[in-house]
This record gives sequence, C-alpha cells and structure tokens, in this order.
Amino acid sequence: MPVIRLGTRGSLLALSQSKIVASEIQQSHPGIQIQTIIIKTTGDQITDRPLHDAGGKGLFVKELEQALLAEQIDFAVHSCKDLPVTMPLVDQSNLIIAAIPARIDARDVLISRNAATIEQLPPKAIVATGSLRRRCQLLAHRNDLAIKDVRGNIDTRIKKLRAGEFDAMILAMAGITRAELFDPSLMHPLSPDEILPAPGQGALALQCRRSDQTTRAILAKLDDPPSRMAIEAERAIVAALHGDCHSPIAAWATIDGQTLHLRAVVGHRDGDPPIISARSHAPLSQNSDAVTAVIAQLHAQNVMALLS
Repeated sequence: MPVIRLGTRGSLLALSQSKIVASEIQQSHPGIQIQTIIIKTTGDQITDRPLHDAGGKGLFVKELEQALLAEQIDFAVHSCKDLPVTMPLVDQSNLIIAAIPARIDARDVLISRNAATIEQLPPKAIVATGSLRRRCQLLAHRNDLAIKDVRGNIDTRIKKLRAGEFDAMILAMAGITRAELFDPSLMHPLSPDEILPAPGQGALALQCRRSDQTTRAILAKLDDPPSRMAIEAERAIVAALHGDCHSPIAAWATIDGQTLHLRAVVGHRDGDPPIISARSHAPLSQNSDAVTAVIAQLHAQNVMALLS
C-alpha cells in the first residue's frame, strides 16, 4: 500500500495533532499508510529564555522544513500560528501550504484555580505566558498583573500551574482541546473582547514540497476554504505591518454567511501597553477590502510608532 511520511515535533500536542491529520487522510484515502517521523526542532531545545529572544516561533518549524527539502519527510504538520509570516528561517521557494483543515476554537483560555475571568484575578496576580500578544492585552486590562514568561510543552506548563508556581496561565483553547487536557473546573475560555487570538490560532497547516504533486493532491482533500480565507486575512495583517517575533499583533477573522469580519489588536513592541485596535468587514468576494480597511485604521492610530 502507498506510504506517506508525516513529519512532526515530538510534544504531546504535536503528536495529538498529527494523529488527527493522519486519521483524516486515511479516511479520505482508504488504504494509505502514514509513517510518523518525529523531528526535534530548535524551539523544543531552547528552554532557558523567551522564544522571541531566541528567534521566534519559526524555530518550531525550521528543522521540519529542512527535512521536507531534504526529502526525509513528505509533509509536515504545523500549528498555523507557528509559521513565520515575514523573515522565514528556511527558503520557501519549493515549499507550499497544501492544506489548512477546518479550524477549531481560536480563543485563548484562562487557567486558574480562583478566577474565571481576567477581572477576577487577585491583585498583583502572577500570570504565566510566553506570548507578547497576550502580555500587552493582559496589562491593558490589568496593569497590576505580574507577567511571567513560561516555556515547555502544554502538559508541562499546566503541571507548573497546578503546582502553584503561578496564579494563572493563558494558553490556546485549540491546543488544550486537541491534547485532550481540558478541565472545566480550572480552564475558562476568554472572549476575543478580552484577549484577541493570534493570527492562525486554532488552525493547522499541512506543508509539503511545491514540486510533490502526489502529496499535494492527497493533502488537498483536507483543505477547508473558509478557514484558509480567514487565516490568510489574518496573516495579511502581519505582513502589512512587517511583523516579527517582537511584534505583539493579534488578528482574528470570522465568516458569517457571505461576509468576512476582521479584527486586529496591536501592542507596543516587546509586549507593553498601550494597545490599539481596528475592525472591518467585507463580502467574501472582496475579502481583501477588510484587510485594507483594518490596516488603514491602524495606520491612522500611528501603529508603526508602536512597533518600531
């Protein structure tokens, strides 16, 4: 039977995501075999400092992309938000996102033993997050909070919270769901009005070689056009602002009928308030108009001064 080699990181979440994708491929292509190849990335090995100080989330995909180009794997499963929009670490000329499967819950989730909302956190609460995007939005809500950087896999981070190292932690709902770690007694999804998600959050990206037509055809059946349209709009915001790993940019697009709704929040470089926000909508047939309008609103608020 045909065999296709799936490349993935070795974390609990990465393996859970890869199993989901492998199952969907086998359902759409009965008889195909999936060989999972675990690749340790630079991002997995850096645990002593914030990732944005070491080169950004692109370090979670670098070695996977190199393995693709070396033909050691046929496709890679990434968290979409880990893929750099600007300044990729690997030449992209023979790489392509062949599929973005249907997105799941894009929200962030507050993990806390004694609060269900940001407002309910105790004074000067210690909140763990490695995200500059979350940091600036948290401090915009509550400037008394003490934000502490945290690294490690999703299950390791939750163990640290349960052990009492922090008062609260913010993670992505999608990751918790896919890793089957959701605990309603401890975890509380946050409204986008509280914390706007990262571009691509909640979505997976299936990447292969542009020249590999066989793998592209197999993966294409998993592509979800509405999810792809929304995520491309979010990533277009980052591209227009020349965002990098020190740019706290949130963007979230949703589709309602024949309309795309787009929101963005931008904080000060390196994760401090103030934050500015913008929103717009456009027909699906002219979805780029929503991106143009949001960017114009941000520029009217002097967004580049925040990001410089």
